[in-house]
Amino acid sequence: MKYAIVYSSITGNTKKLAETIKNKIPECYFGKPSDEALSADTIFLGFWTGKNSCSAEVQSFIEKLSDKKLFIFGTAGYNNTKEYFEEILSNVKSHVPSSNTIIGTYMCQGKVSDAKQDAIKKDNPGMYESIKDKLEESVQHPNDDDINALVSEIDKLNL
Repeated sequence: MKYAIVYSSITGNTKKLAETIKNKIPECYFGKPSDEALSADTIFLGFWTGKNSCSAEVQSFIEKLSDKKLFIFGTAGYNNTKEYFEEILSNVKSHVPSSNTIIGTYMCQGKVSDAKQDAIKKDNPGMYESIKDKLEESVQHPNDDDINALVSEIDKLNL
């Protein structure tokens, strides 16, 4: 198998990005982190952000990779700045064994679920007030501009 699209998505944001990539690469493994995907030469790896990095499930998968080409993509709900995304990507990249080659990355904002917003508002009203505008902005993402930017990054790979 030449390609795999591996992703973890809770709210559907990262799944939307993964499906966009699948439209560009229909012949591949597509799904959750799995040993089956390890047979691919090139892996597109998607994650949702928690604690400024990927989930433990994705981290465990990354640590199994050896001699792969890796395109890392993800979504983060609390901010929509290049600096924030670079910090998250740097944290994710730190888990990638050195035998692998990172061929590209992409991050965009994703919608923070209503349940998560309500939990923040209830449990930490001060934090909620400080990020309220960012949470409201998250409702619009991933949007068409985000999807088009991802497609542009995939097209640069000349697959």
